[in-house]
Amino acid sequence: MKELAANLPFNFATQKPLEVKFSGLDLSSDAGLLLVKQAEENLKICEGIANCLEDNREQHKVKHPLFQLVSQRIYQIAAGYEDTNDSNYVRHDPIFKIICDKIPRIGGELLASQPTISRLENQITKQEIKAIRRFFIDKFIQNHPEDPQQIVLDIDGFDAFTHGHQQLSLFHGYYGHQIYFPVLINEATSGYPLILQLRAGNSHAGKGVLGLLRWLFFRLRKAWPDVKIILRGDGGFSLPEIINLCERKEVKYVFGFSNNAVLKRKINYLLDLARLEYFRTQEKARLFDDVYYAAKTWGKPRRIVMKAEWLDKGANPRFLVTNLEIEAQELYDDFYVQRGATSEHRIKEFKLGLNADRLSCRKFIVNQFRLFLCQAAYILMLELRASAQGTRLATAQVSRLRETIIKIAAKVSVSVRRTLVELAAHCPFSDDILLMIQRLSSGQQLIFS
Repeated sequence: MKELAANLPFNFATQKPLEVKFSGLDLSSDAGLLLVKQAEENLKICEGIANCLEDNREQHKVKHPLFQLVSQRIYQIAAGYEDTNDSNYVRHDPIFKIICDKIPRIGGELLASQPTISRLENQITKQEIKAIRRFFIDKFIQNHPEDPQQIVLDIDGFDAFTHGHQQLSLFHGYYGHQIYFPVLINEATSGYPLILQLRAGNSHAGKGVLGLLRWLFFRLRKAWPDVKIILRGDGGFSLPEIINLCERKEVKYVFGFSNNAVLKRKINYLLDLARLEYFRTQEKARLFDDVYYAAKTWGKPRRIVMKAEWLDKGANPRFLVTNLEIEAQELYDDFYVQRGATSEHRIKEFKLGLNADRLSCRKFIVNQFRLFLCQAAYILMLELRASAQGTRLATAQVSRLRETIIKIAAKVSVSVRRTLVELAAHCPFSDDILLMIQRLSSGQQLIFS
């Protein structure tokens, strides 16, 4: 233990003399991680990832089992400690010790330090990456209590800025920066991230997606032969090879589609009607229709849904390509735009809530492993949010869950008989926490319930 500082030098006036200093007690500011540990007991995410890794260390010299290292790293990400350097600080924390199966005794055994965690990340292999990717899909399938009738998949890419000499960190003209360009495929209803794949910084939105989708469709159909699969994505994924794959595999799809001279001619009459409606009402006008159109790279015509919108600033046409048999406006308003609340929202949570774009390792494969660790932390946070249904935190983002549930103070004391964790008496979310613990402790996996 470090020697504690003297009183902190506050000098504002109070009714009685004020003394503030760091306590010599065994305290933690991350007591809510106990709920994340309970979520892990339900889902076994950390355990599953650890089982995908091969431990080549001399076992008689091992101080930190592989499961403990993986758990510590994932819990750190969930609590907002995204860097391996943070391990040097949290390794003393009594709550981290509890959730990593250590006795939280002052002066007792510590958790893994930064060099140990860094070695864990840098020893990852391609075979282990493949095993972890399979594990996330298998966990998704196993979590369903019964065969689903329909699964909606959202696909989207996002930028992860890089600032060093990382492998395949390349300049992207749209973002104007050196980046990685990962792609996320998640299940729309639960938000479960099925695939989180790292890609080179200069990748097109649809690059490398075909093989991932072919494999994903195969795994889902193998488990559920009769399930209806629907894939949603923006215009970057409306590539002929992706559309052809969906049709061969009997997968429904709806993608954004870029404007061109032919489609401009087809939508002109609808834009004229929208313009007249706008000038008549002085309010935004939106009209919908669909046509069949065959691009030069297509072997047959496909349905194009057209949205003709007229705003204060003028025309705002939009197009979708789809094989869904849904009325045009309903498809656009009630189905396609919902991907903004699913895929794009999930990406924001990954980046802002879990710092998933913190990919600072030199090796590309190690940064892929870091993405997997963030994927695991996100699944645990989804379970946490599912346990909060009916409370003030039912729709809370990951960052909000951390601020209100995880970042709470606790005193930890150890005796011969027990480990006692005492939470703050004036915790404003105590009732919500109690309900969430009761639900998490039921043993039921809550994400899909």
